[in-house]
Amino acid sequence: VCYPTDYLQRSKVMALVTENAAGEIENIVGGYILALSHPFRVLEQIPQSIVQNHVQLQKKWNECFELTGLWIHPLIKNGGLRFRFWWKLFMDLIQQNLKGKSHILYSYDASKKKLGEIYSITKPCRIFEGTVFIAGMADVAEEIIEMGSTSAIMKTFYKDPFYIVRFICRRLFRKKLSRLTMESLNETKVPAIG
Repeated sequence: VCYPTDYLQRSKVMALVTENAAGEIENIVGGYILALSHPFRVLEQIPQSIVQNHVQLQKKWNECFELTGLWIHPLIKNGGLRFRFWWKLFMDLIQQNLKGKSHILYSYDASKKKLGEIYSITKPCRIFEGTVFIAGMADVAEEIIEMGSTSAIMKTFYKDPFYIVRFICRRLFRKKLSRLTMESLNETKVPAIG
């Protein structure tokens, strides 16, 4: 997906990057975007009648922000790096809750059930499921659009402070990890910046 510049400028963008020995950025290997103000791309890609008539969404309209562009390159096997990535995301979500943004909007490919499981921590309500398209997408896609609660994430922390560690560790260790240095990563075919 290609994001418009104005959208990125009004959003918080986090990029996981590789650097060369001189400290120069070589590749983007993961990241996410938090759009903190309307309009939200996930809602622009569905019929506006659904947005306007969704009672729960309208009640929380001013308390919403959007999470999009969430990805980490599959070649990143470094457990510590992945842990820091997921930890940063959770801390950013909690920070938004503390700022009064208690609901998160997101979408994901309907065929990616594991991603739905990750988002389930937010105790989501479904806004839309079906075919979507918005400028910047390569083609139409079957997606699920939901609104979740950042308060649900915080409640999970309060009830079980080690939940986040277990959650992240499941992401880290569900497959056999291989040692992968930044040098060998730079030798693989990872999309270059630019």
